[in-house]
Amino acid sequence: MRRIKIFTILYYVVVCAVIIQAAVFLVSSAPDSRKPVKKVLFIGDSMTGWLSERLNAYGEQNGFEVSTVVWDGSTISKWGNSPKLASMVEEDDPDAVFISLGMNELFEAQPDRKLKSAVEGILSAVGTRPILWVGPPSWPGYDKGKVLNDWLENELGKGSFFRSYELELPRQSAKNPHPTRAGMVQWMDSVVNWMPEHAEVVLPGINKPEGDKMSRGKDFIYKRMKENL
Repeated sequence: MRRIKIFTILYYVVVCAVIIQAAVFLVSSAPDSRKPVKKVLFIGDSMTGWLSERLNAYGEQNGFEVSTVVWDGSTISKWGNSPKLASMVEEDDPDAVFISLGMNELFEAQPDRKLKSAVEGILSAVGTRPILWVGPPSWPGYDKGKVLNDWLENELGKGSFFRSYELELPRQSAKNPHPTRAGMVQWMDSVVNWMPEHAEVVLPGINKPEGDKMSRGKDFIYKRMKENL
């Protein structure tokens, strides 16, 4: 009798193991519902220009294009409160939106109170399109910025936020937060390499451009600090 119970238990263990393996196989082999993008809109502050040009070099290699709007000295608040952002997105009609903002608000200690409505405004303007927010890196000489990056990551979700804060990037000077050209290439390469396993935005491919190639897309808008969007 005891042997029958043991065999019964072993039978159920084997059945459960088979069911679990089948479930794992089905999940792992399920098609990804996310579609690779063909057109990207990249918006943001002065960090955006070289980042977008490196991304567009990837686009030339992998079959997607990048439109860019650089607003020098801009902030999350300026973009989020701009009445033109929604129409700009609709006019460009991208498959996904990349965002590089936060450097000029890096030291904000109360982002939930000061920036939440602006972030919501940006997301509302983007609509249902997937986004990838490239977070700001550290500012040389200052041990601040973790609060903002943590908040953005939590607010946007890890699949929509690339955390740049801990990256070691060569800068233009000891106190200048802007990376060198080589630093920008390194930064964008880090973003692209991170994307396949983590990002909501799916690129058609991530074949690396030759060397440190950058390429400006056919639609590139530059706004000075004192200009309106």
